[in-house]
Amino acid sequence: MVPNNIYEEKIFSSLNAVIFAVIVGLLLYALIYQLLIEPLGTNTAPNEFFVFMVLLFSAIGINFSTLRITIDYQDVTVGYGIIKKTIPREKIEKCYLDQTRAILYGGWGIRVGRVKGKWRLIYNTVGDPRVVVVLRNGWYQEFVFSTRNPQEIIKLLN
Repeated sequence: MVPNNIYEEKIFSSLNAVIFAVIVGLLLYALIYQLLIEPLGTNTAPNEFFVFMVLLFSAIGINFSTLRITIDYQDVTVGYGIIKKTIPREKIEKCYLDQTRAILYGGWGIRVGRVKGKWRLIYNTVGDPRVVVVLRNGWYQEFVFSTRNPQEIIKLLN
């Protein structure tokens, strides 16, 4: 039986996409320069290295370009591409709006940190508000994620 989703959201992170596009572009430029003009420096990396790095950073960029949130009657699932975290709803104690500045988490993406003595697992994007989900047990006490609709999420989870 497929659970019925009661909430779905996709947040496209244009900053992540631009950062990885620039990295891939620079790597492609280096590869093409090395193939068509001359080797880069005296101790240059092989062409295969540049091909591998272009493929690797392209895959990472695609994976981390969109944060997906799905809530159904059993679980809350938040993830960047293939890296997802699913929290059973019975493990959720309460939910509230996050007031912590994102810079205290060390940036954006997937993070682990301590806030006010509690371990947090964080999935966040640039500029979007976040909700804190307080958990009943586990190695981290709180799960934090970005959403464009924090009040709706809080209402659904409380």
